[in-house]
Amino acid sequence: MNHKEIHYGILSTASIVPRFVKGMRLTENGRICAVASRSEDKAKALAESLDIPGYYGDYRRILEDDTIDAVYIPALNSAHYPMAKDALLAGKHTLVEKPFVLQESQALELARIAEEKELFLTETVKTPHLPVFTRVKEIIGSGAYGRIRFMDFRQSYTEGPYISGWNKERKYGGGVLFGNEAYFFTMAEFLAGKAVSCTGTLSFGRYDAEDQCSVDLLLPDDVIARMAVSTDVLFDNGLTIYLTDGRIVIPDFWKASKAMFFKNGRLMETVAFPCESEFVYELNHYNECILNGISFSPVTPVENTARYIGFCEQILKQY
Repeated sequence: MNHKEIHYGILSTASIVPRFVKGMRLTENGRICAVASRSEDKAKALAESLDIPGYYGDYRRILEDDTIDAVYIPALNSAHYPMAKDALLAGKHTLVEKPFVLQESQALELARIAEEKELFLTETVKTPHLPVFTRVKEIIGSGAYGRIRFMDFRQSYTEGPYISGWNKERKYGGGVLFGNEAYFFTMAEFLAGKAVSCTGTLSFGRYDAEDQCSVDLLLPDDVIARMAVSTDVLFDNGLTIYLTDGRIVIPDFWKASKAMFFKNGRLMETVAFPCESEFVYELNHYNECILNGISFSPVTPVENTARYIGFCEQILKQY
């Protein structure tokens, strides 16, 4: 790559693609050049609807395109590893949608290839790049609300694409554990330090992939973080951080734009950072990493991602 604009190809026509494209177009130096699908008609239709100049009926065609510097992989979960490996071996910087892969060993192998080929590799996790969380961490660090003791992450949905089709099949990497782990593990450690231990419980309902999960992390200074996810009932979704002198409530923590701070049951302050696309912050960061020639994000290194996948594997082994 000998230019300062990064040319991206997208290896899927998944429902998240329009949001990724919108975010990338708000960055300073990223450009979407092509999209691929197993169906050329689907790729063409999406390219035309999003004003993307190129399209292919086979993702390998993008990997052979010398004008493409980097790829984004939002395909079904079980396809992430082989597609990411093909992309790295083809010399492309690689952004992989959550979950990164389904085995810790796969993550470590991809990291080794990226390092050897001097390519950038990451799982796309937007939360630690959001301005709200930067400010929340600063306020926690000030001690104004005391010390963190417990973090409660809640996410639920009873309709939509995440509870249908391949998302209900284990062989494709479906289920709520892998579908939601990245934000939880990343943000628990972002706010409270490296996990000491992890335990979890799953329920399976009518399918071979879990429909509910509860995961507990023990963090430094005896802080506990819990993730609860369900596709069977609806929670009051969001993140609540309980501190010795107050609590912080962050609605829709996975795309947070505001946080509310309470003491003695009273709202003390609200911080808000509305934006056109929550994707833009992480994508600006990834572009900067690529242009600076580093293989891993210092915010979401693949070493951490691999460890989180390992936690999930440990929980699944119980079942």
